[in-house]
Formats: sequence, structure tokens, C-alpha cells
Amino acid sequence: MTVDRPFEPLSGSPEVLDSLASGASRASAALSTVHSDLVGLDTTMTRQRSAAVDTARTALDDLMARVRLSDRVLRETARVLADRAAGLAREQHEALQAIAQREEAWTRVRRAEADEAAAWQLGLDTADLRHLDAARLAAEARARRDAAHDDVLDAERRWYRVRETKETSSRVAARRLGGLGHPDLVRWAVADGTTLADLGSRWADGVRLAERLSAGAVAGADPAERQELREGTVAALAAAGDDPVLWTALWERVGPAELYAALGVGAVAGPTREALATGLAAWARHATPTERYALGNALVSALPPGFHELGDRADLAAALLRPALPADVHRGAADALVERHGATGSSEADTAATGTLTVAVATGLAADPDAALRHLAPPGTTAADVTDRAHAWFGVAPPDGWPDGGTAVTGLLAAAIGAGTHPGADAPQQVRAALASSAATTALVAPGGLLAGAYPVSDAASRHVAAAYAPYLVSADDAAWHPSADGSPPAPGVRGLPPLAEGAEPVPEVVQPRLDAFALRDVVAATSTTETASGHWLRQVDIAVAAAAATATAEGVGAADAEALAQAGVADGAAVVGSIASGTISVAQDAAAEDALLYSTGLNLATTPVGARTSLGLLGLGTLLPPLGPDHVGAAREEVLATEDTLRERVVTPFETAWRRELADRGLPPDAIDDAARRWAADSQTMTITFRDSFDVHSGLGRRLGERS
Repeated sequence: MTVDRPFEPLSGSPEVLDSLASGASRASAALSTVHSDLVGLDTTMTRQRSAAVDTARTALDDLMARVRLSDRVLRETARVLADRAAGLAREQHEALQAIAQREEAWTRVRRAEADEAAAWQLGLDTADLRHLDAARLAAEARARRDAAHDDVLDAERRWYRVRETKETSSRVAARRLGGLGHPDLVRWAVADGTTLADLGSRWADGVRLAERLSAGAVAGADPAERQELREGTVAALAAAGDDPVLWTALWERVGPAELYAALGVGAVAGPTREALATGLAAWARHATPTERYALGNALVSALPPGFHELGDRADLAAALLRPALPADVHRGAADALVERHGATGSSEADTAATGTLTVAVATGLAADPDAALRHLAPPGTTAADVTDRAHAWFGVAPPDGWPDGGTAVTGLLAAAIGAGTHPGADAPQQVRAALASSAATTALVAPGGLLAGAYPVSDAASRHVAAAYAPYLVSADDAAWHPSADGSPPAPGVRGLPPLAEGAEPVPEVVQPRLDAFALRDVVAATSTTETASGHWLRQVDIAVAAAAATATAEGVGAADAEALAQAGVADGAAVVGSIASGTISVAQDAAAEDALLYSTGLNLATTPVGARTSLGLLGLGTLLPPLGPDHVGAAREEVLATEDTLRERVVTPFETAWRRELADRGLPPDAIDDAARRWAADSQTMTITFRDSFDVHSGLGRRLGERS
């Protein structure tokens, strides 16, 4: 479909459409002649009796059915094209009228502005007796200007209405034409044993149901008549079953806007919702990817913009968008949701009203990680576009939280990042995933963001967030030294690894996002507020530390390189556990500001074994600190500092254990191993300083992000 520029003549050629309609009519007439010839041949063959003739007649019957169906298709094509040609000519004429009306109104605006300026100039000339009337003349000119400007706006609205009518009519015509061919549907019908004649009958049933829906959607119809149509439509929908032929005919002729209008703004009964969802799934199995995307997009874009007009339509759309639908449907709906957020300014009322719809779309899209990444960071996208998409999904949330506690939208993020960081992901995919992560990190904790609200997210959402950042924990500490200067998502980059000794196995690099350190810390803290949630992060830290330890102590890595890699891994692990601990201090700061008596620490690390020597049992969920008096922050800092040694041991011990194992494999005696591993111990000066530098920064223990000392 061509794009029409505002206030210019509408594109398109009614003459070409008329010519195509005539061609389809001629082809239909030719098929009618062919069908007559086939009927004559069939009549002749009825006088013959043999197995070969019977076989030939069976094939002939099938061929005649195909010809009849093709004839019907061509006749319908001709009718649609002829109707569209007439409609386009009418729309182009109305658009030209609106353009002329607008130009004439602008001329009056400019004339009135000139008159007003002349009136004020006249008022300055005291020698002219008319200067006493200057104020009145200026006011009259302003009134004419305002009236003319209103006419400009009326003309512009008229032009937009005409363009919308054209676009809607073109989409409807395209859907109707697209459904006339559907070779996949024909092949399915043949394979299912359905004759093409029966296929045409079932198609006609779908067309009639579509016409019933369209009739119920007509604005201005008699209320009693509309109610009768609606009741009949609801009954017909519930009885439609899962016939893909019928539903294909219906969905190719009726758009979501007509469906919503026909069913009204009230709640739709369960059987009707179920029938519509079943029918949509049946249609989607035989639709093209483009058709699926378009319908998914329309299910959302056809929703009215006003909160009061929305009614239960968003919930109906959510019911139709089952998770098992092809990803193209959900991707179309997701793109429309992003556009809606931009159009409505992500208002709290609209976000809340479309909550179930957002959950449904995110759930469906997350089921296909490649589609999730394609939506959040499309190929060839810009950082600005990714930022807008991240804001729509993660930078807004209903005032009382998402219905599922944020599980679906965070699942969308985790799926997209997974698609761009798995071992088979190419460099462009990795860059797109890094862009999505960078933008999402800032959006999640921005004012109004998913993790900035008063309601905590679910443990499942915390698990999704931890999984989304798992591929990037190797650069968690680096983020502290690259905070954004203006609050915008930093550009993605590749974190370089220290050089390995000659002969060592190369370590695959994954494109890493440039994460805003403040935002990253807050993301981790906000998703670590329960024992289960913090456990998700700790498991990811354990996995990352184990992988880093294996890399640092791989065969062929020299001692100096190994220690440098180990220190980098310790710093990254400390960054994450420090971010978890930052929740304790931030809660204490809030408590101090509000002079609260009790508060929840926000830090809760799961009781998890560390090596074979110790275990963590830190600050159970909901534990209240002892009465702190006025010094909430001081007490919180002491609590965090008290956990530092245990956390350091958790992060450092895997490196020491792996290094000792590697040295033993190299044949070193125990005394030599103890001596070589001394700097790798959790209580060594080297690892203590390495851990503390990163831990202090990310936990907020008094150092500022970005500083080293």
C-alpha cells in the first residue's frame, strides 16, 4: 500500500483497477465456456462403462469443481476491483475538496493576521482619526483569524478521515482478494477429502457470517436492529467451530475494527470468545506470514484510543491472541502496542486498561525468541527506535503493577536476549540483543518503569531478568566505569579479554552492551527482594564465576594471564552481589528520609553452599533490622559489611579451587600449589581489594560510581 503524504492528493489509479476488473471478468467468462465444454464431455462419458472411464470421470468431476471455484474467484475478484475503483475515485475527489478547503482557510488566516497587524499599526498613528478604532479592528481580525484557523483544522480532519477510509477500504479489499486464491487452503481441503464444490459452499458460509458482522458494525443503525444483529452474530460465531475455510473467509473480509464495533464495548461471553480464538487459530494455520502480521497488528491498532471507549475490547483482543498462535501474529500486535504507547503518551489509564492484552502479546512473542528479538531490535534498526520500543515495554507499567507481576514482559526481554546471545548467534544478532539490553536497562528503572513502581515484580519476573543479563555478567564490573552522561542508553560494545598465553584456546566473545551502571545496579536490586528472587541472581553468578574460572585456568594460560582473568571474574561477580546488597542501603535511605521505625532490608541471599566449607544464610526475606534510631543508613551499612567476607568467599573460592586443580594437573607438589595459589585465596590482599573495589561501588557503601582509588 502506498503512503499518502498529508494534505496532498491521494495516490492510486481507479482506471487501472477498472481495467483489472474487466480482465478478471473476461477470464471468468472464458472459464464459463470451458466449464460448458467439460459438462458436454461428461455427458458423453456417461454413456460409457469401464474402469478407465470411471477414473476419467472422477478426474473430470474434480476438474469441473476447480473450474467452478476459479470462475467464482474471478467473478468475486472483478467485483472487488470494480468496487474499489469506484471507492478510490470517490475518496480522491473528497481529498481534493479537503485540500482546497484547507488552502482557502489558510488564505483567510493570513489575511486576518495582516489585518490585525495593520490595525495595531493604525493605533500608533494618532494623526489618523481611525486610531481610536484600532483595538476593535484588531479584535475583529483576531476573531476572523480564529474562525479561519478552525476551518483549517476541520479541513485537515476531513482529509485524514478520507485517507483513513481509503486505507481501511484498501486493506479490506486486499484481504478479500487474498482469500480468493489461498492455494494452501485448497490443498488442505483436497487432502482432507473435501470436494472443491464443498469448499466453495463453506467459503460462502464464512462470507455470509462476515456480512452479518459487517452489518452489525454499521454506525447509526437502529438500536433494536443492531441488538438483534448482534445476538444473531454471537450465536453464529459460537456455532462456527474450527472450520478453517469458514474462518479464512471471515477474517479476510472482516477486520478487527468491524468485529469490535459489531460486538460492542461490553464483555463478550466466554463461548463467543472461545469460538473467535479457535477460529483465529484455524485461520492462522493457512495464512501467509504477511497476513498474520497484518491481522495481529489490526487487533491492537483497531482498539479505540479513548479509555472510556475501550471498554472490554482490549480483553477480547487478549483472549484472541493465544500464546500458541504463530509468532507473526504476536509480532504485528506488539508493533501496534508500541505505536499505541507513543500515541497515548503511555498514560497510566491506557496502560492499565490494556494490561491483559500486553501480557498476552508478550507471552506469545516470548514463545519465539527470534521473533522477540526481531521486535525489540529489528534488523537495520536505530538506537532511537530500540529505545522507544524498550520504553513501551519496560519503561511503563500500570500503577498497581502488571496482572502477572511483570512475568510476561520480562519473559519477552529474556527471550530476545537469548536469541541474540546463544552460541549460534551471528554478530548482527548479538549487536541487536546488546542494543535491546542497553535500552531496557535504563527503561526498567526509569520513573514509571517496571522496576520503579511501588509493587514488586514476581519471582518469575526476577528469574527472567536474571536470565536476560546472564550473558552480560562478564562485563558487570565494566559498566561501573562507563556510566551514561545524559541518561540515554549507551551504545553497545565488545568487552576485550586479557591476552592469553600462546597456544591457549581462543575464548569466544559476545557483543556486550554498554550498561548504565546506576541503572544496572538498580535493576539487580529491584529483582533481588525475596529469597527466591535473589537466588536466581546468585545462581547466575555461580554459573558465570564457574565459566570464568574455567577460562582463567585453562590449559596453556600463563600464571599472569590466569590471575588477571580471575581478578576480572571476581570483579564481575562482586558487581552483581554488590548490586543485590545495594537494596539494603537504598531501603535504609528511604527509611531515614521518611523517619520510619521499621523497614524491610531488601537484601535476601538464598542459603546456598559455598565450596565445601561454608554456607550463606544472609538476611532472610522480610527480616527487620533491630531498632535503628535515627541512623538507618549506618546500621544498613554495617549489615552489608557483615556479609562481605561470606560473599567474597562465594565469588573467589571457585577461582582458587580451579587454579589448584589445574596446578595439580600440571604435576606441582602440594607445597608448590599452596604457594602458587596464595594470591587466589578469598582472604588474600589481591582478591580482597579486587572484590571490595567492585562491591563497594555497586552496593553503595560510600564510594561513587565511576571512581577508583
